[in-house]
Amino acid sequence: MRHARRCSVAGWLKAAIVLCLLAVVAEACSVPVFRYALERWQSDPYEVFVFHRGKLTADQQASVDRLTRDGEAGKTFANVRVTTCDLDNNPDPDLLELWKAQNTETTPFMAVHYPVASRNPTPVWKGPLADSDVTALLKSPMRKTIADRLIKGHTSVFVLLESGDQAADDKAATLLRARLTHLEKNLKLPEISEEDIAQGLVLIDPEDLKVKFSLLRLSRKNAAESMFIEMLLSSEEDLREEKPQTMAFPIFGRGRALYALVGKGINNDTIDAAGADLTGPCTCTVKEQNPGIDMLMPVAWDELVEKLPEADKPLPPLVGLTGFGEESEKTEPEPGSGAAEPGTTEEPATETATEPETGSVVAPTANPSATDATNVAAGTTPTASSNSFLVVPVILIAGVVLFGTWCVIGRRG
Repeated sequence: MRHARRCSVAGWLKAAIVLCLLAVVAEACSVPVFRYALERWQSDPYEVFVFHRGKLTADQQASVDRLTRDGEAGKTFANVRVTTCDLDNNPDPDLLELWKAQNTETTPFMAVHYPVASRNPTPVWKGPLADSDVTALLKSPMRKTIADRLIKGHTSVFVLLESGDQAADDKAATLLRARLTHLEKNLKLPEISEEDIAQGLVLIDPEDLKVKFSLLRLSRKNAAESMFIEMLLSSEEDLREEKPQTMAFPIFGRGRALYALVGKGINNDTIDAAGADLTGPCTCTVKEQNPGIDMLMPVAWDELVEKLPEADKPLPPLVGLTGFGEESEKTEPEPGSGAAEPGTTEEPATETATEPETGSVVAPTANPSATDATNVAAGTTPTASSNSFLVVPVILIAGVVLFGTWCVIGRRG
């Protein structure tokens, strides 16, 4: 009985420890973070709430419809969903509380929030409903350039948000440019394991993975990028200061901002750390357990991200990133052209060819529940479940085998 009891207590303790270790290992992979994020991390939807009294006018309804699954947002694969609330028609209590938090009587009124999964309760933007603001939310020239480069294999696009102090901005840009060039030459990508290749955890030949950084400068006065600037500035609680500082945001994956480097924080050490974070092995495949916050990007990522070659296919146009109009197209150069949109400066970038990927796309939904609205206001997030359907059976089987082995050993002891 003593041996059996020792087997029960010691064995279960050991098995529990091993199960925990297996769970940690199972969440890791040898694919570099930037590539794993590009191929597998679906962009979370921004939450847009439109408050109104009575029926919307035809023009107002048309603006709201642009944000729905059947509207422009759905057709361009923008990660956004809209909820409308008629304040005169028995509004949901949770939406009513969110309306009261706006501290306004103006209607119709639009409030834009970060994805629930970001746990960032800070509103991105709020103001009277206007079609021009819907346009600014759904697309911008710089986001098009960023998406182009990420799809073509860039490790990260660093967005330098200028302070307005030209000397400070130029100094930061020069330092960033030099250090990113240094990292391109010296950073080594992890060797991807045969097991991860066999499991399809990387969709291209590992030999084709390269370290490539590029830099974009963005003026805070750039009207075409007004919503994008708001997304960057509200991504962390302490970025809005009375005296603006130069900021650098590494954008990677499917338009995810890693974190902000601010003022004197733009230095070799922090740039190196960001580069190492992006090029190191993906130690945790669950997106929400990694740093960063998604930007709103109208891109059909699943159709455009390169996969293992199966047939010769031409690269399709970037869905959702081609309809800026003639005037916008004139100000949106291809990387390396030497031109830039007003308030924006681009650094040349090496282009790489890609093959399209077929696959499912997470499209925006038109009306999230009132519970979602409460979560947005409170800054909570739903439980993430990434690859758990594969991890759990492996853990259980390994645990049972190890437990049985220890029981036998315990009895023999």
